[in-house]
Amino acid sequence: MKILALLGGSGSGKSTILNGLREHFSARAAVLTLDNYHRPKSELPVDENGETNFDLPEVINDADLVRDIDQLRAGKPIQLDTYTYNRDVMQSEQITIAPAEWLVVEGLFAMAYTAMEERIDLLGYIDAPVEIRLQRRIARDGSERGYTEDEVRYQWQNHVRPADIAHIEPWKDRADVVVDNTHHWQDGLQALIAQMEEAYTN
Repeated sequence: MKILALLGGSGSGKSTILNGLREHFSARAAVLTLDNYHRPKSELPVDENGETNFDLPEVINDADLVRDIDQLRAGKPIQLDTYTYNRDVMQSEQITIAPAEWLVVEGLFAMAYTAMEERIDLLGYIDAPVEIRLQRRIARDGSERGYTEDEVRYQWQNHVRPADIAHIEPWKDRADVVVDNTHHWQDGLQALIAQMEEAYTN
């Protein structure tokens, strides 16, 4: 099994690229999304105004993440609780993930833990300008999660951008493939797929 870490800031379009990888690789790729490893909200840090900060590496239970990665690497399936978040409600269901040729680990902090650096074979970075990402987040969080634009902008300024700068953007220069998702992401996706196909055969 080979491991791809797929990361990029909020609104960069990770889901779009992930869907393209799923379409190409089908059963040849398994996916772990860091959103499914969030610690309970009651355990998450809050800022000076008492607002929960979801944009720090410690919100992820990285010990469970690494445990599941190692189980898949050993050829064993895992049981995983998947979560769907909105402002007030969290829904979950349990799924089984089987080992495959590739394991894609996707999320904001896919490279924030030393154990991940030791395990990955390729790093894909999804890039888009800050203002475009902000507008995507305003649209998404308004329609899907019930946040007002002011609330989204508060999170962006106080939580999201500091996390970008500290934990995400430094990996851009170390990525094997940078996918520009400003407008036309298809070329970047194909470059990432080509790198993965080559890496698996070597």
